[in-house]
Amino acid sequence: MNASPVVTVRRLVQAGSIGPSTVTFYGAQLFSGVTWCSYAVYADSIPILISSGVGNAVSTYCMLTFLSVARVEERSGKRLIATTYAKSVLTAGLFVLLGWAHLAMSILLVLHGRSSVAYYVTGWEASVASVVMLSAPMAMFPHIIRNKDASSLAPLTILFGLGNTVGWTIAGIMKFDIFILMTNLLCALACAAQMALYLRYGTKQKAEPEVVHEAIADVPFD
Repeated sequence: MNASPVVTVRRLVQAGSIGPSTVTFYGAQLFSGVTWCSYAVYADSIPILISSGVGNAVSTYCMLTFLSVARVEERSGKRLIATTYAKSVLTAGLFVLLGWAHLAMSILLVLHGRSSVAYYVTGWEASVASVVMLSAPMAMFPHIIRNKDASSLAPLTILFGLGNTVGWTIAGIMKFDIFILMTNLLCALACAAQMALYLRYGTKQKAEPEVVHEAIADVPFD
């Protein structure tokens, strides 16, 4: 699931447009990866640590690629459907700052002998970040229903997300871990809702996309 967003952002690059999507999913994925890495250290869970580490790398790439596509699209004179380039940069920056703030807070709590507090705070942060990440595409629901076109959803991410969250829900029950259980249960419901909408509306056959004759920039902040 953590690697599947790469397929989505490559599709955005090919289309030269971000459509009705926003950077929230990728930013939340980054923050979620940071918090779950911390949680994995506290819980001594190697699988969570590896999975979240991969998610961090993927989300960083996807977020920068998304911003590059958004900048090129906006500079070509097009109006972005659900956001602006400046707003996307601010949103991405906010998630990065949240990640650094979480790490700083965790280190301070551990240094002051409050490891148990750091554990529970990290669990809540990771839970909220995961729910925000997998429910972020639901912001496109009004656009999808209005246009009867679910092509803006990422079926691969939804499918893997549903399987992943169901699996982790079962793991949460077996480990009696309330953070893993409740987080993944809510995320599974969000993925199921997105899958239902995708199956209901599917994708429309579109005309050939207009090619923007400008390269995708390596650094999307100037």
